[in-house]
Amino acid sequence: MSIRNALLGIAVIAGFLCLGRSAEARKPKDDFISPQLGGPRLTLMPFIGPGFRANYDHRFPIEQDMSEVRTQLIGDVALPFSEVSANVDVRFFLLSLGLSVGFHHEWHLLQFQPDPATGRDRAGEPKVTNDSSGVPVPATEDPTPGYLDLHRTARAVKDKNTDIDTDKWMYYEGRWGLVAPADPFMGVSNLALRYENRPDVTYDWVNATVLNGGWHLRWEAYTLLRSRKLGFIGPAFRAMVVQRNRARGPEADRTLQSGVIVPTDSSCQAGENIRCIGTYEFEFQYGILAGTRPSWVSSNDTLLIRAYTTWGLDNDLFGTHTFRQPLQILVAYMVDIDL
Repeated sequence: MSIRNALLGIAVIAGFLCLGRSAEARKPKDDFISPQLGGPRLTLMPFIGPGFRANYDHRFPIEQDMSEVRTQLIGDVALPFSEVSANVDVRFFLLSLGLSVGFHHEWHLLQFQPDPATGRDRAGEPKVTNDSSGVPVPATEDPTPGYLDLHRTARAVKDKNTDIDTDKWMYYEGRWGLVAPADPFMGVSNLALRYENRPDVTYDWVNATVLNGGWHLRWEAYTLLRSRKLGFIGPAFRAMVVQRNRARGPEADRTLQSGVIVPTDSSCQAGENIRCIGTYEFEFQYGILAGTRPSWVSSNDTLLIRAYTTWGLDNDLFGTHTFRQPLQILVAYMVDIDL
């Protein structure tokens, strides 16, 4: 899994904090959110997923401690996917603007694939057969017809039955960021508009939720308390507006050729001969972000932990389905190599 969204959000603060502080032989634990030097560097980052990221990062100062251009070439390899992207961010004092273009190859694609007779996804479960003849029971008479959405339970069953697919697509993203430094606190806010050519009603491993291909909006914010001796920690928030397919309209518009009526607001796919429309839905997640410099190597290193949840918000689509809980936990260790 990738933690690029969190890293790009925090990276905006570089140059705004700790100005004028004297250099020390031993860098503070919150050095990751202190001003960063210009020039090229390679960042190597294993993360829980499991996965690994390599990031070629080059900063071009425009005005010292005030503005810069930052370019990044990022490559990710994780258990369910691989990804490569080119990124550029321009910072003007408290504001930043960024663009990304990338290619995503997913070899563990989880998609809602309804049975044409029931409108439900069987999640790889075999059809019930007649004990005497071995002939499959008609789908309309199956006592376990499947699932009406790609929620955590359905995804877990798909994983168990290896009901997965592979696909590749391009994506494009524009970002706008704002930082509010106020020692010992700081606030970071990032708004991103992203377009992906992913298949409809699929699970997004990066944001741990279900969405269609096309446009979606993402807002992330962090309020961090920093300590030179300990590191930084604070609440994290993520709000998303994503498109999802829903069965809508009167019963006649939701009746399959088999005669089965698909319930309103069930997930669906184009081509089911029912009224299946893409609707934009709001999702909110909250959690925590923390980091420190453990000094396990002589160069700069950072240990990051981020967790999001939707407990109490009645959301059965969000979360890493391995846990069967509305929870996403990311742990990463970053090592910088100056070039």
